[in-house]
Amino acid sequence: MLVESLASKAGACSGRYVDGTPFKHAGKPEGAADEFGHELVKAGYNYHGSEVMVNGMLGTEMPAEIFIGSVYYQRLRHMVSDKFQVRSCGPVNKMTHQPIKGRKLGGGIRFGEMERDSLLAHGAAYLLHDRLHSCSDRHIANVCSTCGSLLAPTVVGTGISLSNLAAADGSRGTAIVCRLCDSPKGVEKVALPYVFKYLASELAAMNIRISLTLKK
Repeated sequence: MLVESLASKAGACSGRYVDGTPFKHAGKPEGAADEFGHELVKAGYNYHGSEVMVNGMLGTEMPAEIFIGSVYYQRLRHMVSDKFQVRSCGPVNKMTHQPIKGRKLGGGIRFGEMERDSLLAHGAAYLLHDRLHSCSDRHIANVCSTCGSLLAPTVVGTGISLSNLAAADGSRGTAIVCRLCDSPKGVEKVALPYVFKYLASELAAMNIRISLTLKK
């Protein structure tokens, strides 16, 4: 491209087509820069294609000469109107409850590990909580503080006879009971990503239990 800038500038001054083949000057004693440099000098330009620029705000000359020339380029047909993507809420994956992917489907923009590391490096940890939790798959889960189970607490009707059934939701006549402890005591509501509960379910299918410790 540097040689092309010299060649096109010399060609524009002389009004002729210039061969831009990279290997045109192979084996010749005079290089491409020397050939076009002599033509630029004849046209009144600098031998190396440099020019003096003037500051448009101050009207003073810049201390360094700047290499200037014409080059041919092709514009890519990438328009902002075809690329931009934004959403506040929209469709989510039925299995993970996270936003779906795909601009045409109204999905969200992926926030991956590199974006997470960048925010951590800038000290914006709370923004991570907003992106990866509040705006993703925030879920209110029932966790038993006694046994630490995330999957055992279940909503049951008050008509079911359990030994320690005491706490009931009067509006619907139901209660949240831990099936392991056989008691509604100690069941707390915790906000966590739904995909974590999904992970706990998959691990439970492999006989791996996740136990949580709740702290106020």
